[in-house]
Parts: sequence; C-alpha cells; structure tokens
Amino acid sequence: MLNKKLIILIVVICITLLGFVSVGSASSDKADKETASAEERAAGDLTGVKIGFVNAGPDDYYAQFGNTFKAIAEAYGMDVTELNSDYKPEKELANVQDLIAKGVEAIAVITAGAAGSATTIEAANEAGVPIFFIAGMPEMTGGASLTGHVTDNFVIMGYQIGKWVAENYPGSKGVFIPGFLGQGPAEGEIVGTELALAENNMPELFFTKSSEWQRTLAIPITQDLVASGREFDVIYACNEETAAGVIQVFEEQNVKGKIIVSFNGKEEGWAWLKSGQMVATSPNPPSLNADLCVQQIVRHLRGEAFLQYLQIMPWDVLTKENLDQAIPWITKDYLEGRAANNFQWSLEYYETQYSENKEMFVEFDEKFWEYMKNL
Repeated sequence: MLNKKLIILIVVICITLLGFVSVGSASSDKADKETASAEERAAGDLTGVKIGFVNAGPDDYYAQFGNTFKAIAEAYGMDVTELNSDYKPEKELANVQDLIAKGVEAIAVITAGAAGSATTIEAANEAGVPIFFIAGMPEMTGGASLTGHVTDNFVIMGYQIGKWVAENYPGSKGVFIPGFLGQGPAEGEIVGTELALAENNMPELFFTKSSEWQRTLAIPITQDLVASGREFDVIYACNEETAAGVIQVFEEQNVKGKIIVSFNGKEEGWAWLKSGQMVATSPNPPSLNADLCVQQIVRHLRGEAFLQYLQIMPWDVLTKENLDQAIPWITKDYLEGRAANNFQWSLEYYETQYSENKEMFVEFDEKFWEYMKNL
C-alpha cells in the first residue's frame, strides 16, 4: 500500500494539473466548446459539439421528439439547432443543407416524405456529415446510406391494435382515419391493422381522408362520417390528436355506442382510457425514440459500435388496466422516469430486443414495402 506522504503528493500534483488546465484565454475556451477534441470524446466529453435536428412538421408528436431530443443531447453538453420541414421534402433538403453549412457534426431527421428524403441523404453523404433518421424509414438510392435509424415498427403497432379489436370486438365493422400519407408510419399502421383483421376474418375497413395527424382535420372528417349514415362499430384513429377530434364530434352530436382505438399512447389519451372514451392505443412514445437516436449519435461521435438500423418492439397494447407501465411523452416526466429507471431506455436493451426478434421485424417490413410498392 502507498504511504500517506506519497498519497498526499499525488493529490497535490493532480490539483495542480487541474489548475493549469482551467487557466486559459477566453478565445481558447470558446474553441474548446465549439469542437471537442478526440481525447475528450474518448473520455466521454461532448461539450460544445454542434448537431442538427430536422423535424417533419407542426404536429404535437413531432414537437415532443424535438423537446426530448434537445434535452437529452444537451445533457451530454451538445448544442442542438432544430429546423422544421412543414411536411415538405424540398424544405427538408434545404434544412439539411443549411445545417451542413453551419458546420454541425451530425444531423437527425424525421422524414417529411419517404421518397423525398433520398436527396436529403445524398446531400449529407456528399458533405461527409453523419445523418440519422427517426420514425419513418426513408428511401435511399444508389450508394447512399444512413449512419443510424431508430423507429417503432408501425406495422406491428397496427397488428397489435387489429388483433386486440378482433379479440375484444369480434365481427365489428371498422372505420380508419389515416395519418399523413407518404411518410411511412401511416401506411405501417394500415398494413398491420388490415393484416390482423384479415387473419381473424373481420370485416374490411372503410378508409376516410387523411387527418394528417391533426385534430383540426379530424373534426370535419368525423362530421362527414356521421352525416353519411355509414354503419360502423369501431373507429381507428391514427393518433391521439385525431382521436381528440373524433371524441369532440361524438360529444357534440351525441353519438353513442362507438368504440375508439388509437395509436401513440400520448398522455392526453390516458384520461380517455380511464373514462372509457377510448379503449386502447398502441404506444410509441416519441421521447423514447429521440432518446435512442441521441444515444446512437453519442456512440458514433465517440467511435463506439451500435446497431445501425434499430426497431423498437411495442411492449403491449395500452389500456386502462396497464397504464402504470406507460412511458411518458412529456419531456419533463420522461426525464424523471428515466432518472428513476421506471422504464427501459438504454440503447443496449433495445438493440438486444431487436436482435432477438429480428425475423418477426423482417417479416413485417416485407409486408410494408410490398404495400408501398403497390400504391
């Protein structure tokens, strides 16, 4: 064992060295913050690293992506610039080009349109900037490639909801209000739901116009549905914003005896599950997706290995019986639950889960791309 004098000497030397490190000009401090050194990154310090986040559009789901993405990234010391594409692929490309010009070291994108994102990826590849996607899988051309991708499997989400309805409301007639078409998530929900209903010999779905994930658009769609006199038992709302519009119209027009199911698992819907206004939803918290994407970026910047294409296994259909297991959307609540380890949030856990169920994911992915090719 070291004697006391030697231990004291070592401590003094360390304190002295730390003092030297802390002394420096204001300009050198600024430079250190702007670009972390290779040594610092190896030690885990990403302070001052600039990254970009390109959001898809003005939707609450995407807003929660941005909130959590920034919160988690900033916890690592990174500086985040967020831009919004307003569901326009050409604006998505412009946003990525703008971030490249700003000198960011990584970009995360939620696609504004699966086909349009091909040029976005090419632009990042040509500039040598790592590009990550969250949620909908973008199309890629030629030798283009993503650095990383994190998504829920929307086909599995739809399948779980369709199977749940078939088991709990056998023979029921359904109406589906789809989300924003062209991105991929909306189509995934459709594919999975139809697959589960067909397997259980359920009646075919009737599809309305797209609500584009918006409650304001869901209201007139639901009003038209009620006015049409169409017979249905279950209405499949593509997300909780759409479900909110449906609930509002049903209340205003005193529509009774209809079953509402949804997708997303947003906190606002938890109260509807408790009250019975909505009976089930398939959870895909944007907070978790954003967290896992940031963890991929962190691993990349540190030169650590990670699973390039990651899909999250939906843990269950969310109902009033299992609300205690729900993962929060709201950033503050998510961060508190994360800190308390109230739910699984580590990238390693979801990588293992995906790898163990890869065959199932591949099967559902094939059904999704078959559907997309036939549009």
